[in-house]
Amino acid sequence: MTFGILLFPGAHGDRELTRVLQECYGKKVKQVWNRETGLGGIDVLFIPGGFPCKGSTGSSCLKDSPVIESMLEYADKGRILVGIGNGFRVLCETGLVPGELRMNRKQRFICTNTFIKPDNDYTAMTGKLSNNHAYRIPIATGYGRFTAREDTLVRMRHQEQILFRYCDRFARITEEINLTGSVDNIAGVCNEKKNVFGMIPQPERAVIGSGQNGDGREIFDSLMEFL
Repeated sequence: MTFGILLFPGAHGDRELTRVLQECYGKKVKQVWNRETGLGGIDVLFIPGGFPCKGSTGSSCLKDSPVIESMLEYADKGRILVGIGNGFRVLCETGLVPGELRMNRKQRFICTNTFIKPDNDYTAMTGKLSNNHAYRIPIATGYGRFTAREDTLVRMRHQEQILFRYCDRFARITEEINLTGSVDNIAGVCNEKKNVFGMIPQPERAVIGSGQNGDGREIFDSLMEFL
């Protein structure tokens, strides 16, 4: 099984992600650049964090990347696609997941640990997680505030497209711990078919060499068991 990591100029989360996939799970990893045109032979595709297209995903860098058409076809076939950090923003910009990501509520970059809880426990990313448990996962983002129209939010709730929500250490959802200002404390979402996933928290940073913080591994374990 081959895991692809899709790279846009400015992305830098690929090293940690590659290390997790190779060292913890023994997976083959293939890097794919935005100027490439095919995703053949890739079983799971990640878009890592960093600053895709130097932080401007609406720029010509994204629009003119040949790989985008292949990425859309890949997702349409039901293959698993995961966007982490600003990789999530790429998914929003290309319409693969609902909503959009805007500058954090206090208009500053946030780099800290946060707690999230799954909104369901049956997707590829949440199958081994508990809805009643808080998972400590780092965030590092300037554009992490998820927003969506009210009718979109209603549809997302009805179709169970909310993947993760920010919570406190006791898995309680409160506005005080919502550092980015995301609507409904949303930290991650998925598409209707449940094969495209986007999340601001970066679980690959809570797997290896994280001291007491290894909660990210449970998210990767969920994905591996699903596969």
